[in-house]
Amino acid sequence: MTTYNQTIDTLSTVALDTMTKDMANLINEGGEKMLKHMAAKGRIFMVNDAEKLKHPVIYGTGEATTYFPSDEMDGDPSTNNLAATAQEHMKYAQFLMPAATKNINYPQAMPAGNVIPYVTNVMRANMMGILNEEESLFIRGESSGSGAELIHGAITGDDVGDDGTFSDTYKPCTLSAVVNPYASQAIDGAGESGTGNYAIFAGLDGGTHAHWNPQRFGSAGSSGKCDKLLEDVQKAILIAGFSEVERPDLFMTTQGVYEAFLDLLRGKSQINDTLLANLGTTSMIPFAGTAVDWSRYLDADVIWDFDFDDSGSSGEDRSVQHPLIGINTSSLRLNTVAGGGVSEEKLGFVQKVGNTQTHPTKTNLFDRVQWKRQWSVDGGRRSFVTVGGITSTATTA
Repeated sequence: MTTYNQTIDTLSTVALDTMTKDMANLINEGGEKMLKHMAAKGRIFMVNDAEKLKHPVIYGTGEATTYFPSDEMDGDPSTNNLAATAQEHMKYAQFLMPAATKNINYPQAMPAGNVIPYVTNVMRANMMGILNEEESLFIRGESSGSGAELIHGAITGDDVGDDGTFSDTYKPCTLSAVVNPYASQAIDGAGESGTGNYAIFAGLDGGTHAHWNPQRFGSAGSSGKCDKLLEDVQKAILIAGFSEVERPDLFMTTQGVYEAFLDLLRGKSQINDTLLANLGTTSMIPFAGTAVDWSRYLDADVIWDFDFDDSGSSGEDRSVQHPLIGINTSSLRLNTVAGGGVSEEKLGFVQKVGNTQTHPTKTNLFDRVQWKRQWSVDGGRRSFVTVGGITSTATTA
């Protein structure tokens, strides 16, 4: 049986294993909204270490059905479905598994007495920081929560827009990539040649597999305003709902659009007592079988203008838009690679690399930790939807 001495190395290892093997509890304590929602839906998975994940995606049913009277077999194989060649019914969506590392530093002067709770809290603070960074990476495309919003694909070779690809940054897939139906230089879904120019996401070309494309439509608001938000969300639910499982169940937007949504509900007297009672503890608004929420990591930005043109002399003219995104969390998943710091019996999300080390030029100590993760879509991507064209949070026409 493994035993532990009261040393920084063993204390940090035990703390790391204890926290990261119970991801749901750690997320509930320190995670942001998206991670908490995913944990509650059971959509955070431990997977085996690998270079990439592969999810099978059904994209066709083979030969088209032919109809004819049962007593009129004309003997023509082409019309009687007798000459059709076998067709592949599945493709694989592929998601690269990127790794990350960081140092957890301990000060030169440790507090006197029992250092067990001290080391535990240092490790807990770092784990919460990692989780916050991971949510920001997915929602915003960068880890600080305040930098420029970016878009990163699922695997090298994805073409999801002009704001960066996975092959450039080796960051996890972003929400902006999941819901972007168009590739670079898109003009109303058409490329430079006038033909369909759909995004390549997770290695699947949306131009070839149309069902793999997410939904998108322009807001009915006047001149980019939020005066038709309720109608917009209702339409998004209708056009992206294909079954009880394949439908959006969470809408994420900016704080400004969220407040406009609240104003419209108040104007229509749609805020009931149950919602009012919960507004102090949760920001999720139940609406037509879904939930509407906002994220501190979402801002109005040009990356949310998927339907842009490139008529300007300096390249594409993209407008700054507020994202309003319908997410199917039954298809979305966060994949974390199982790791462990002490023994194979304790598998967690974050793993120590070697033992606690001393800085070569300083007297304080540090632990090196690493983790691998990736967001993926294992069901219908067509049940994700964006409402475009919202440039102002005003609720009056």
